[in-house]
Amino acid sequence: TEDGWPYADAGPEEPDFRGEPDDDLLALTARSSHVYDGLDPLERQVINARFGLAGTPVRSMKQLHADLGVPRADLRSALGSGLAKLRDQLA
Repeated sequence: TEDGWPYADAGPEEPDFRGEPDDDLLALTARSSHVYDGLDPLERQVINARFGLAGTPVRSMKQLHADLGVPRADLRSALGSGLAKLRDQLA
């Protein structure tokens, strides 16, 4: 898009309960809070906000950039590295 983000921001997505379940999201919500112990604070904050976990509303990456004032590259990096750590731990 013209503002530098790779995808147009359509706002938070509503869950589709008729479709296939998101196994990653189910695993994250079913596990204890210790699953987050290996994450950096920014990784934890970005993942919780991006997916609406831990009682936080779903936020787009653009909204997180505006709210936190963190550079876009750092947000993308935190999301990617945090998800990789969670996948390794849940595997």
